Amino acid sequence: MDLISIVVPVYNAEKYIGVCVNSVLEQTYSNFELLLINDGSKDCTLEVLKSYKDSRIKVYSFENQGAGKTRNKGIQLSRGKYITFIDSDDYIDKDYLERLHQEIQDNDVLISGYKKVSLEDHSLMYVSKPKVSVWDEFRYVATWGKLYSLDFLKDNHIEYEKFVLGEDVYMNIKCNSLTNKVRVIDYAGYNYCFNPNSLTQSKKSVQGNNDILMLLNKIQSTLNLDKYEKKYVDYFYLKTVVQYLLMQASVLEKISYSKIYNESFDFLKKNDYYHFSFNKEDSFKVNVCMLLFVIFDKLHWKSFMYHFIRKLNIQYV
Repeated sequence: MDLISIVVPVYNAEKYIGVCVNSVLEQTYSNFELLLINDGSKDCTLEVLKSYKDSRIKVYSFENQGAGKTRNKGIQLSRGKYITFIDSDDYIDKDYLERLHQEIQDNDVLISGYKKVSLEDHSLMYVSKPKVSVWDEFRYVATWGKLYSLDFLKDNHIEYEKFVLGEDVYMNIKCNSLTNKVRVIDYAGYNYCFNPNSLTQSKKSVQGNNDILMLLNKIQSTLNLDKYEKKYVDYFYLKTVVQYLLMQASVLEKISYSKIYNESFDFLKKNDYYHFSFNKEDSFKVNVCMLLFVIFDKLHWKSFMYHFIRKLNIQYV
């Protein structure tokens, strides 16, 4: 059996880490190493991590550097043939590792779906399964729900870069762009525990900085997406901008919102990404939302859109 490395960055997670760890220990696939990396927690997280006695668990502790750099340490410390990442407040189904190991075959990246559950009682909110299409390489860009060849990550010097938003987006788009050996499966064994408090950034963290524009400029200037049809690339850039604008409408006043709105759409137009075509591989709701943004932008109705979003409290699609 191939060794699978599981990297879990842990910060102030004493309340939730037990569910995460136990879900790994209950796996039907037993040949794994679980790297629990304490990221400078201020609560009793480290004591909880050290209480586990399973020989497959390895506990590390470093000063706080954020989830991205902590995952980078995990990549460096891992010894498996494959590597996967789990967030400390999430958990996985019993067959998760076995299913991913069976499905990755000779590929560099395996992409699966997830179940969105309540953080407190784990009640199911919805299931998101890939449609097994090219668009899934842009649609599923969270850190979790993936299995990677560890040699592929190390040989290509792939790591998480520092962004206020989108570290996982950049890392996964980079992975997918560097190889044609990406496999997508219609399976959802990862349980993403939804925390409503993390949906939006505070005014202090976003005001004056167009964080998503920093991410998109980095993707545009450093990654080669020529393997994809242009319609997918255009749709990705537009959708990323729209999602960000939806989130920020609820926390920014009108002047600051107008600034990031103008900057974002100027980026799309300048780089020839300002195109919309219906994407049947994404949801109808998302397509309609993006189309409305384009129409209202062409009509110069961004002020109306701002008030409309705030009134309905639309934060994401």
